[in-house]
Amino acid sequence: MVNGTYLEAARAALARAAWTRGAAPTYDEEAVVDLLTDLRHWCSAAGIDFPRCDHLAWAHHQDEIGGAS
Repeated sequence: MVNGTYLEAARAALARAAWTRGAAPTYDEEAVVDLLTDLRHWCSAAGIDFPRCDHLAWAHHQDEIGGAS
C-alpha cells in the first residue's frame, strides 16, 4: 500500500507549481509534465543531474511498492 504522505506531497507540489505560474491547480498528465519540466530547468540552473535523480526516484519507487529495482 502506498503511503498517503507520498501522495499528498506530490499533490501539494503540483498545486504549488500551478499557483506559482498563476494557474489553478490541476492533477492530470499535463500538470505532471509541467512540474517535471520545471524541475529539469531548476536542476540545470543548480548544476544537479536530473537524469540521475530521475533514475534514483524510480529505484526508490520500486522499493516502496515492493518491486525489483
